[in-house]
Amino acid sequence: MAGKGRVMNFISLWTSLPAEEKCKGYIIAVTLGSYISNLVQFGRLPFFSDKRNFINTVFIKWCWAWTLFLMTIFILSRLLFKTLTFRKAYLLSLRLMFGSLYWYTMTTIIDGLHENIGKCSISDANTASLCKIEKGNWKHFMDISGHIFMMSFCNLFITFHLDEFKREGNEINIFQKVINVMLKAFVVMFEISIIATILYWHTPAEKILGILASVLGYTILFKFC
Repeated sequence: MAGKGRVMNFISLWTSLPAEEKCKGYIIAVTLGSYISNLVQFGRLPFFSDKRNFINTVFIKWCWAWTLFLMTIFILSRLLFKTLTFRKAYLLSLRLMFGSLYWYTMTTIIDGLHENIGKCSISDANTASLCKIEKGNWKHFMDISGHIFMMSFCNLFITFHLDEFKREGNEINIFQKVINVMLKAFVVMFEISIIATILYWHTPAEKILGILASVLGYTILFKFC
């Protein structure tokens, strides 16, 4: 029971960390975890090591869409219950817009590197798609972890706004509490996906580049917007 209590206390402490601290935690966890998983072969859990699992196909691959959806409800609910001014709502909307632009830019770059920078094992096909059509194996030279980037970027985005809302000290009703719980639930789910990616996918360098891209976007977005 004592061990379970310590685990629950750690989870409670971690989920309450501000975004700035999570940035540091993500960098440390991804860096150390990536090299440890490279040295120690962890047994594959059927659900988490399968890219086609329900959570990955429904939530993870659409993580930014879910983030936009929940954050839009979050903003509208604050306007409705007068815990947010129209000026502040405009600023949050700009963050959503610029966050979407950064997400699109980085995922396009990551996909482009995977698609075009590599070599096909059985032909002269010069893209991953053509290589797959010809039943070859695409040996990529750089496949930056899109999962690490997307999950951590969404989490930092959500956590920053939950922190901001908490600092303002507004009283919240049951509807806003439900939205807050849903946002925190997505943060936990995305972090489980980050752990699975650290354990089972990509090289250490590819995962580290993914988290650095995320932290860069967070820094640009919340320092200058």
